[in-house]
Amino acid sequence: MCYNGKKECGMKTVHDEWQMEQGFGFFLEEFVYTQDTVMKNAHFHNYLEITGVKGGKIVYCFGDREVEAGDGDTVIVNHIEPHAVRGTPERAEVTVIGFRPEFVWRGADEVDYRYIENFFNSEEVFANFVPSSAEYGKEIAELMGEIAAEYRRREDGYKLMIKAKLLQLLTLLYRHHPRVSAGDRYRHFEKLKAAVDYVGENFARNVTLAECADVAGYSPAYFSLVFHRLLGERFCDYLSKVRVEKCCELLSRTSLSVKEIGCRCGFANPSNFLTIFRRLKGVTPLQYRKNQKK
Repeated sequence: MCYNGKKECGMKTVHDEWQMEQGFGFFLEEFVYTQDTVMKNAHFHNYLEITGVKGGKIVYCFGDREVEAGDGDTVIVNHIEPHAVRGTPERAEVTVIGFRPEFVWRGADEVDYRYIENFFNSEEVFANFVPSSAEYGKEIAELMGEIAAEYRRREDGYKLMIKAKLLQLLTLLYRHHPRVSAGDRYRHFEKLKAAVDYVGENFARNVTLAECADVAGYSPAYFSLVFHRLLGERFCDYLSKVRVEKCCELLSRTSLSVKEIGCRCGFANPSNFLTIFRRLKGVTPLQYRKNQKK
């Protein structure tokens, strides 16, 4: 890894929403980076990211830090970290894996949370980088290649194999990758788990951040901070996602009207429901229902 000092990127930050296949919160893209490859804006996105480099070099910019990744290196990025990437004179082939946190963790299991713990390690120790020289670096790179091969071939059962190999990769990160002390994190996790369960039971009514903070035993302000830090998203965004997923279930399984479904899932304002649903799913509720019937 190469730190090139504290250099401000001087870029506008944009939110990148990636539409993934319904029921399979994963994607893989392959790129070639050269010295002419430059991101115009820093961005953050709605998925966790693992990038593998083959040959050459690329440069990741995280705010005031630059990280140079070369052949066999891996970079991990969570879904709240603004970052930008550029190429160098050394041409590089890059594989990018993206997946939503809920692809491997449903929000109510401490064991499964460990699969993605490293993505939320944003303490003083910068841990976005896995060098090829690390004892587990080669294994990570090999698994990236195997996942890419499965994704390209798309043979029967490829989704199961991709998830299995991704969990293996994430287990290696958990086992070997530098991370902060987990003591405080897991104490917070236990309290947030109660709030997450409370949301699952009460999403249909006007559940508030203050209520959930009380369930967790925190003040509203501190609950908001811990929730965002540990789960990687704002409480209001998480609540909207839960409600929209419940809406999707009703759209697929029932003939209830869109308005009725929205009301049953906690959306008192139909216009607000349509806006949030389209933002999270990329289609309207009616279009979603039609797509499920195809």
